[in-house]
Amino acid sequence: KAIRGYDADTGKELWTLSPNSEVVCTTPVTGHGLIFVTAGYPPIQPIYAIKIGSTGNLTLPDGKDSSDAIAWSKQRGGVYLPSPIVYGDQLYTLNNNGILTAYDAKTGNRLYQQRIEGDSFVASPVAAAGNLYLASEDGDVFVVKAGAQFGLVAKNPIGEPILATPAWADDLLIVRGAKHLFAIAEKP
Repeated sequence: KAIRGYDADTGKELWTLSPNSEVVCTTPVTGHGLIFVTAGYPPIQPIYAIKIGSTGNLTLPDGKDSSDAIAWSKQRGGVYLPSPIVYGDQLYTLNNNGILTAYDAKTGNRLYQQRIEGDSFVASPVAAAGNLYLASEDGDVFVVKAGAQFGLVAKNPIGEPILATPAWADDLLIVRGAKHLFAIAEKP
């Protein structure tokens, strides 16, 4: 029930941090000199912004949300399945129920929280060309303008459930549906 950082070359534990969710599915992401760790399995649903290079026991004292090693943290708001994404100056989290939240990545200030149409999201957001791409289990890919304010750019129906995280290859968006693989690009 703790988060740990290890030296990739030696396997030596560098730091430990708790509390954490009992079940963690998301992948940590980095940006702005920070490691962002989220977990959304109740009852503990933290978000931590850990300063790269920290060592030792990073656990925050009761009532504190930052320290020399932790730039900022939230005890609620972590997500269960979709991994967070850092894009530009923002950290974005997408909850399974379609709630997209944008934070200032450096300070942790919440910029907005917006529900995206759709029943369920398990795929992680991806980003390119100033936009976020959010694939729903309902079979839609939502395009949201990146930045401090929410703006829905488009809703693109794929026509079948999407469980896998989309991927970018140059200017090609690859989306794996339940039955088909879609390669989406702008017309030449």
